[in-house]
Amino acid sequence: MTGPKHNTDSLAPSSLPWCDYDVSARGRVWSAPKTGKYAKYIERRFIPGYLSIKGVHERLDALDRAGLIHHPQRGKWPGLKRYAAADSGTPPQNLILEPIGFTNYSAGSKEYTGYPTQKRLAMMERIIEISSNENDMVFDPFCGCATTLVAADRLNRQWAGIDLSPLAIKLVDQRIRDDRGALWGGAIVRDDPPLRADMGKLPNYRTHKHRLYGEQEGVCAGCDTFFPFKVMEVDHILPRSKGGSDHVENLQLLCTHCNKSKGNRSMAEWRARV
Repeated sequence: MTGPKHNTDSLAPSSLPWCDYDVSARGRVWSAPKTGKYAKYIERRFIPGYLSIKGVHERLDALDRAGLIHHPQRGKWPGLKRYAAADSGTPPQNLILEPIGFTNYSAGSKEYTGYPTQKRLAMMERIIEISSNENDMVFDPFCGCATTLVAADRLNRQWAGIDLSPLAIKLVDQRIRDDRGALWGGAIVRDDPPLRADMGKLPNYRTHKHRLYGEQEGVCAGCDTFFPFKVMEVDHILPRSKGGSDHVENLQLLCTHCNKSKGNRSMAEWRARV
């Protein structure tokens, strides 16, 4: 409600008493919103025509009538009531300035993998947390040192990554195993070209049993043991629930025991467990 008194002569009207408050006795002057967001909010919400009120005492009277001035106990000075709704705040920025460890890595840092563009895990966790929900898919087309995927895994997001270097696969498995422990079965890795999905409905995958039996020469792709035709079952190398297709390239024959043991896991997951 008050501001510093820099020039007594030019601000003399603002130094005059108001409602028995002698502001000049404190070496101060009266100040009431005249421009800006809050003045516009007052006009819109409480006092139509407020912005056209010229004198500071007249503005104080209008504010007082609208109940926007708090009169404290005797001996204290009045204050303007302010509403948070008047200011929507600062929209989220692209630049994160919070001190969550954005400094350069030192040679001895446990996080550092040697990638020159590696980001802090804390930073990626923050970005993923504020931009997605649990079970959402996080995709990193240049996953490199796996920081994004590790952060997504920690926050219970589904994740997928692409990288040219085989080292990226090792880093993903190593870093997530360090987080989850020895029970981590390893990432599902695909290095084959994507298969066409514009060829209409594929035939039932079980129709490939005879062809697969001939190609595998009756040997189970799981336990590497020969079995008669009736004991073998057609299985998806990558389950359909995890993106696998009915293309013959994604099919194999397993013996009944191996097929039940593998369940809904990918072949890579199952081999890692057994």
